[in-house]
Amino acid sequence: MFLEGKIKKYNTERGFGFIDVDGDHADVFFHIKDFPKTAGEPKIGEKLKFLIVEDNGKFKAANIVRLDLKTVSTNYPNYSDNGASDSKLMLKPTQSSKKGLTFTIVGLIIIAILARLVFQKYQTFQQAKALKTAQLIEEQKRIVEQQREAVGELPEVKLSEKTEHALKAPSTPQVQTYNASPVTATQKFSCDGRQHCSQMRSLEEARWFVRNCPNTKMDGDNDGEPCENDSRWR
Repeated sequence: MFLEGKIKKYNTERGFGFIDVDGDHADVFFHIKDFPKTAGEPKIGEKLKFLIVEDNGKFKAANIVRLDLKTVSTNYPNYSDNGASDSKLMLKPTQSSKKGLTFTIVGLIIIAILARLVFQKYQTFQQAKALKTAQLIEEQKRIVEQQREAVGELPEVKLSEKTEHALKAPSTPQVQTYNASPVTATQKFSCDGRQHCSQMRSLEEARWFVRNCPNTKMDGDNDGEPCENDSRWR
């Protein structure tokens, strides 16, 4: 079925243009090779009569008749013009445009949903991370409080009779030498669960553990002097 329209645009250098079709159809592409060879180049606003055919998956105008030049006879390519082929070759651009718009909208909706899901997953991860950090901080505070309570509740040191007698009786000061490696004054010890003399690295460390850590087993006579039977520090 032939359609009618007017030339809307034409590019002389590239040899193609578009036809404004009468009615509800969108613009139709045409190429100069499908245009009548007589009476010069196409002119903007010139009225045409044509068919719409498919060429390599695209639709274009063919069998073009220049209505303003009816007296000019033109030879056209042999395109069939029957009702059976019209249903296959004719394209209604309005329907194609609507389908394209529908696909575009659906694609945008899918992208928006995926973006929202990713954002929600990221928020959940951040919340879980913040909660875990808060739990670790609370656990550290609890451990510190337990250590403070353990250090603050030290048992009262009771001296043996031998030690009390030695403190009361005048005697010549003696310097005791230890075989263990010296411990600097700035060194710090911590209650790490050790209880026996064999686990100590120095007599100073053993004294610190007896005075500051609970449940030690290094001062059997409770005279405040640990590891008295240990040969390393005699």
